[in-house]
Amino acid sequence: MRLTPEQFWTYSEWLFQHNGLRDGMILALALSILGFLVGYLVSVVNHGPVEGFLKVSQVIGQLFSVDLPKFSFRRAGAIAGLAFKESIRKKILVLIGIFIIAMMFAGWYLDQSADYPARLYISFVLTATNYLVIVLGFFVSCFSIPMDIKSRTIYTIVTKPVRPLELFLGRVLGFTAIGTLVLLLMGLLSYVFVVRGLSHTHEVETIDAAGRVGQTNVENKHSHNFTLNDEGRGTTNEAKGHRHIVRKEGDKIVVGPPVDDLTARVPIYAKKLDFTGRDGEKNEGYNVGYMSEYQKYIEGDSLSMAVWEFDGVNSKLFNDVISYDLTISAFRTYKGDIVTPVGGIIYFRSSDEKVETERESFKVKEFQVDRRSIRTKLKGFKDGQPADLDFFKDIAPDGKFQVVIRCQDRGQYLGMAAADLYLRPADLQFWWNFVKGYISIWLQMFIVICFGVMFSTFLSGPVAMIATVAAIVLGFFGFFVDQLQASTTKGGGPIESLIRVPSQLGSQIEMDLGSRTLEEAIRVIDTWILTGVAQLKSAVPNFDQLGTADFVAYGVNLFGGLLGRHLTIAFGYFILTSLVSYFFLKTREMAA
Repeated sequence: MRLTPEQFWTYSEWLFQHNGLRDGMILALALSILGFLVGYLVSVVNHGPVEGFLKVSQVIGQLFSVDLPKFSFRRAGAIAGLAFKESIRKKILVLIGIFIIAMMFAGWYLDQSADYPARLYISFVLTATNYLVIVLGFFVSCFSIPMDIKSRTIYTIVTKPVRPLELFLGRVLGFTAIGTLVLLLMGLLSYVFVVRGLSHTHEVETIDAAGRVGQTNVENKHSHNFTLNDEGRGTTNEAKGHRHIVRKEGDKIVVGPPVDDLTARVPIYAKKLDFTGRDGEKNEGYNVGYMSEYQKYIEGDSLSMAVWEFDGVNSKLFNDVISYDLTISAFRTYKGDIVTPVGGIIYFRSSDEKVETERESFKVKEFQVDRRSIRTKLKGFKDGQPADLDFFKDIAPDGKFQVVIRCQDRGQYLGMAAADLYLRPADLQFWWNFVKGYISIWLQMFIVICFGVMFSTFLSGPVAMIATVAAIVLGFFGFFVDQLQASTTKGGGPIESLIRVPSQLGSQIEMDLGSRTLEEAIRVIDTWILTGVAQLKSAVPNFDQLGTADFVAYGVNLFGGLLGRHLTIAFGYFILTSLVSYFFLKTREMAA
């Protein structure tokens, strides 16, 4: 899992400093203007320019003077109840049976020998649930109103005291209620499936004569080594992403259940990460040639280093030990011994660089979390002289300090990003993080239902479903549109590509149609098409960013600021879709 910089933002930072509120208001204003212009053009065709303007103004005026003041939650609730019963009659609950069958067969194919089976199990249940409820959302929402319109029962509703906003809200609430019921049942089944699938115990298979060092039996395709202290307690080594607590009870050694596989870490990240070059000069870190620049690298056996700066660390979060995790990588510049890990040095120092801890050597654990810790009472140096230190008095008296990492081995490089080192106070309960992951799925389902109901107010059922699917696809794969726009590779846009395919022209061959004007016109049209799709993409929710399965699967606490952002986005799209639906339903009411 790789955290992007925007995932570090708090809710207020996203809303104000990074223009979340401004961008939302601009989108709402742009869609409002577009909706007014489209409504006016349609009204002009039917009534002429002057009367058409009056009709559109009348609809807008009735929204604020009649429909909002006289809105009734009782009537909306009644419509929601009818929508719920309608969904039950359509046998929507069959999805739960499909989900159960999928989990029954998944147990055969989810590989227990994987490096991190917990990630595999959690990713499967969250992804399967996400796709199933999204399918549920657009199927139940896209056909209801078109069927009422086809049977002409819609006209007996909208011309009665039931108002357009009540109709929209009732449909959305009813479909969301049935979706919530399905999601709750799926969530319970998923939690039981994950916990039962990962639950296992080991027995002691061998132990030395002193009763200290031993090995467990093979269970779930792995075993552990362990060492007991003088008190008869210890932990196993990490295997498959988890450990076991081992304790001696009388003459028997008991191995406890797995720990660290189902967690919700609450990471404290650094405010920034700086690099220095091989001669000690400041730089942005080295690029070793990888296409991804998520991690920057420091050179071994030189003055090159990475410095994380922490701020506002509360001493109350830690007792005698400060736990932290490393997820850094290594890059080797020469062949030879590729088994021995690359070595590094880590130490903590004060923000003024006058006090630092002793330098600790470590070996890089690639592709896994290296769980480490230091004590708050430790040895180090003050002004270059050896001294006994208290971490929160000498190194971080105001909550500020630095963590420095250097690479030991000549010709080797260590790679790291801002999120690859973080402090780790007490973990939260996994079940609550699992619930928050399902809240994120619920929000995506809710947005899909809002879009489906909105499209169904002016499109037929199949067309509304296609429009909703298009919005979902743009939401999940909008990054591909950005790549097409920003791409400088040859091959052209959609029209040019359609010409190249039957002509068997490779992307590296210049297109020659015999007319420079025609070729330039095709490229201009392609640019317009991509720009239009990009604008549509910016108007739909980014489902890829709304997904939080990786947080739960990788054991990272889904913090409230991110969930708050997702709730705000969902509410914003609810308001927008409700207004669009209102105007289309109002138009049908006036036409009737």
